[in-house]
Amino acid sequence: MSASIFFSLAFAHFLAVISPGPDFFYVVKTSLQKRLSFALIASFAIGFGVFLHSMFSVYAFRILYQIIPNLYVFIGSLGGMYLLYLGISGLKNNEIEELANSTQRKEEENLFKGFREGLLVNALNVKAFIFFISLFGGIAEKTSLEFQIFISLYFFIATSLWFMFLSYFLNLGSRSILTKSVQKKIVIISSIGLIFVGIGLIIYVWT
Repeated sequence: MSASIFFSLAFAHFLAVISPGPDFFYVVKTSLQKRLSFALIASFAIGFGVFLHSMFSVYAFRILYQIIPNLYVFIGSLGGMYLLYLGISGLKNNEIEELANSTQRKEEENLFKGFREGLLVNALNVKAFIFFISLFGGIAEKTSLEFQIFISLYFFIATSLWFMFLSYFLNLGSRSILTKSVQKKIVIISSIGLIFVGIGLIIYVWT
């Protein structure tokens, strides 16, 4: 394993994951609107989505892209519409959920929904799709399959931990500092961010 390649990839991933985008806006909105458990499982799902992007890049993309040249257009359009849906939903319902305990069944349903939403936000992000394709396309010839799987697992863990940290800080730390009205304004800004990213994504894949 080349340490220089690993650190180069890790640095590129770090810059990508901290940049404002669909995942970031979604986590901010969700962390302020939902319970911590919901936000954490959604963050984990985003990391898992990164892992799927990586594995798809390693194994399947070149073959599928030759068969379906406009594959990224379909995924990007679908992803853009989903982000629009999340953003509009956030504007229509920007209430901050109380931290009171709920029933176990409701909590389990929330966790499943959190995983599903987080996974879809990342999996349908065509820019993440292209990012990992480009990343792995550049190292495919120079690294082993074992290294590519290892770096994919690293991306998974690093992404999950970053968004879990962000979720924890926003959900618990900020709630003791920010008033509910300020939290609502942040949710509205994040929802608008999702809408603009969704529109930009649709325009990006069709131009």
